[in-house]
Amino acid sequence: MNRVEIKNYAKEKLSGNLGSIWKILIIALGISLASTCVLSILFNKMDADFLDSLLGILMMPLGIGTTAFFVSLIENTNFEAKDLFKYYHDFVKVIGVTVLMSLIVMLGYICFIIPGIILTLSYSLVPIILIKKPELGIVETLKYSREKMQGHKLDAFVLGLSFIGWAILGTLTFGILYIWLFPYMQLTFTKFYLNILGEN
Repeated sequence: MNRVEIKNYAKEKLSGNLGSIWKILIIALGISLASTCVLSILFNKMDADFLDSLLGILMMPLGIGTTAFFVSLIENTNFEAKDLFKYYHDFVKVIGVTVLMSLIVMLGYICFIIPGIILTLSYSLVPIILIKKPELGIVETLKYSREKMQGHKLDAFVLGLSFIGWAILGTLTFGILYIWLFPYMQLTFTKFYLNILGEN
């Protein structure tokens, strides 16, 4: 499927599913906000940057769970709210992959912006791999993402650029358009990456 076909497919999936999508997203957002409040109370004397980092780490498996929800929409499989927490069972692996990936990408940006962008695109398949290839270890997951994104990094970059106009419109509507745009983008990229992975 080309970029236009993928985006049209995402629009079709979004039709009639917007309410169920935001039901899951609101649950995830509520958990994130509640966690922020709890951490602020427990560690009220800690540095704000430390709290942000701690929260980011704790929410990483929830982020993968949210991605898994969009995968289920593409694949027409059942997904329940409790499945958002599924990847806390692999907490160490999810954190390990994410932290190692972030360090590599950060080094790329330190060297120069372009290497950083290339590395970001090279590892953009990681969340889908964590969902579809759970048997892979931390290093294997990163390596597999690099291999599968060979020849697709430019496609991913152009796909991202194709949403710039929508993002501008979203800003002009004071964020209201993002109620539709955010799920649309998530479905589009999920379908794109599943196609690369060869699973869909």
